[in-house]
Amino acid sequence: MINETQYDLAIIGAGPAGLSGAIYASRGQLKTIIFGDETKSNLYKSHIISNYFAFPNNPTGPELTELGLKHALQFGAIHERTEIVDISPQEDGAFQLKDSTQKVYQAKTILISTGQSYVLSGIKGEQGFTGKGVSYCVTCDGFFFKNKPVVVIGNGDYAAEEALQLLSYTQDVTILSHGKDFNINPIFLEELNKHQIKMIKSPRLATIEGPQNADKVTFTKPLEDGRTEMNFQGFFMAIGIAGANAFAKKLGLEMEGNYIKVDKNGLTNVKGIFAAGDCTGSPPQVASSVGNGCNAALSAIKLVRGLNAYIQYN
Repeated sequence: MINETQYDLAIIGAGPAGLSGAIYASRGQLKTIIFGDETKSNLYKSHIISNYFAFPNNPTGPELTELGLKHALQFGAIHERTEIVDISPQEDGAFQLKDSTQKVYQAKTILISTGQSYVLSGIKGEQGFTGKGVSYCVTCDGFFFKNKPVVVIGNGDYAAEEALQLLSYTQDVTILSHGKDFNINPIFLEELNKHQIKMIKSPRLATIEGPQNADKVTFTKPLEDGRTEMNFQGFFMAIGIAGANAFAKKLGLEMEGNYIKVDKNGLTNVKGIFAAGDCTGSPPQVASSVGNGCNAALSAIKLVRGLNAYIQYN
C-alpha cells in the first residue's frame, strides 16, 4: 500500500543549501522534509573548511554537515535518506514526489539543492546523439519510442524508476549497468522482475553510434555471452541518482547551460519550485550555498503563507 504524506516544503538534497533552507523553513513553521544522504554531499567530503564565517577552528566537512542537520532537525524538519526518483505536478498546484522505496509524498513547494546538475556517462557519442535517440527524461520523451526497443543506462533506483515508466510506451526495455553492480531497492527489483524488464550487468559502454539517430551501443569488453554490441532505438541516461538536470527536464524548468535558472529569490520559472546552491551555477562555496538556501526558503514561506514580505529577525 502506498503511503502518502503532505508537507509545505520538500527539499531535495542534504548539502549546505538544502540544510540551510530546512533551518529557515522549519523555523518559519513550514512543515519541511529533507531528502538525501548527507554523507554524499560535497561539503561532507571536504577535509577542512577554513573560510566559513564564524568557524575559525577549521571544522571538517562531516562536522559542519552534522551540525547543520542537527540544527534543522531541532526546528522540526524531517530527514529521509532515501532518494527522490520522480516528481510530478498536481492539478491543485502541489507536487507529488516518489522516493526509492516507492513511498509517495505531497508538497506545496519544492527546493532543489542537489549540487552539480549534470553528470555525463563518459560514453563516446552521448552528447552528439542527445535528441537523436539519446534522452535524459522518460516523462519528456518516452512517447517518441512507442513499441520500440529501448535501453536505460544506469544501475540504481533512478534507472529502475525510468525503466518502469517506459512500460507505458513499450514492453521492450533493458537496463545496462555500465560497469557497476546493480544497487536497486528490493521493492523496485520486484517490480522489474514482475514486468520482465531485462537487467544486464554490463561492462562500461564505449560508444553510442548510429548513422543519423543512435541505434547501437558497443562495450569496452564483451558481455558474458560474447556480444560486443547491442542495438536499441532509444537510449535513456540514468547514471547515478536523479539530479537537478533530470528534475529540470521532467518539470520544464528553464536552464542556463547545465544549471537551473533562478531569479533573485531562488524561484525557477515554475511556480512553487525553488533551487539553490551549486545546481544554480552559484560559486561552489559553503557560504554561497547557505545564503542561497536561506533566500529560497524565505521565498517559499512567503508563497505558502500568502505573504508579500517575511523576515526572521532573531
